[in-house]
Amino acid sequence: MSKLYTTEIAEVVKERNLIELSQIKANDLTSEDREAIDILDNFAKEIGNSGKTTENTTLVSELIKKTVEPLVFQPDSSILSNMFNMGSVGEFDETHYTGLPKNTITTYDATRNGNVPKSYVDPALYQPTKVFLQAETELDYSDLRRNGWKSIAKMSELARESFEQELFYRLFAGVDSALDATTGDQNIDATSGLTATLADTFSRYMSDWNEGNAFAVGLSKYIKQMSKLSDATDFLSNEMKNELNRLGQLTMYDGIPLSSIPYSKKSASGKFLIPDKRIIGVAGQIGEANMRGEMRAYETYDNNAEKVKLKFTGYEFEYVIYHLDKISRIKFA
Repeated sequence: MSKLYTTEIAEVVKERNLIELSQIKANDLTSEDREAIDILDNFAKEIGNSGKTTENTTLVSELIKKTVEPLVFQPDSSILSNMFNMGSVGEFDETHYTGLPKNTITTYDATRNGNVPKSYVDPALYQPTKVFLQAETELDYSDLRRNGWKSIAKMSELARESFEQELFYRLFAGVDSALDATTGDQNIDATSGLTATLADTFSRYMSDWNEGNAFAVGLSKYIKQMSKLSDATDFLSNEMKNELNRLGQLTMYDGIPLSSIPYSKKSASGKFLIPDKRIIGVAGQIGEANMRGEMRAYETYDNNAEKVKLKFTGYEFEYVIYHLDKISRIKFA
């Protein structure tokens, strides 16, 4: 068995993402890819045969962390970035959220050289909602012997997916919770069934507040209901009719893009990716969301049980909603 140096593994991870490397078809692998795979595979199988030794000094948790962290700490989902100004802060940084104040400068009829009442702009201070997530799992030595580096790549993919899905759900759950304080056209009750009138009220509100990147999102079963309302289907072009027949839903209603989340797609904890029985509308950026600090990874080698126990922590984020009037929803029974 060849000796594995930390620098070799570090160089591989620096240049290649384990998840992406594992998804390349065998016929498309370059000689550099195969060399990287050999280094990773020897490392993984060495652990499977002898646990942690002085020769395999690069840790499994560190490999997963270096694969997962750049992806989940820099969310690039277009939906989330359309909703929030996404950024990051240090673990112990102080943060103050004031948002953009509303224009409350009032004008009055006046006489020349006279005075009118002063009006003020209030940059209100917002308290962020903070979320701290952690995950723990384990890898069997036998799996490392059997599947080698792909065991670590698969664990990286699953960890990334779990954190991403939870971030997505928590931000939408925060939006949904904020809407509990609203009424009228902003918070539409469709518990007796969705009608064209209700959908038009929703789309009209969204259009009024639209800054150019408005959208509506919901689980597929609810987006399909909106797509098949008479107002949506009576005036369709042939192209849109073909789209409806092909997809079973429209990608736009009354000028508002529709995003559909598959009803079958759930997080590892069994939750839908957005709150159920909702269509949520967002008419531009509504606030800020910051990742805080860096992910930390710990591992414990249990040679008696022949397992590597893994702990991923430090996945912390916070968010604030400044513009409550830019969000709306339809509630179903």
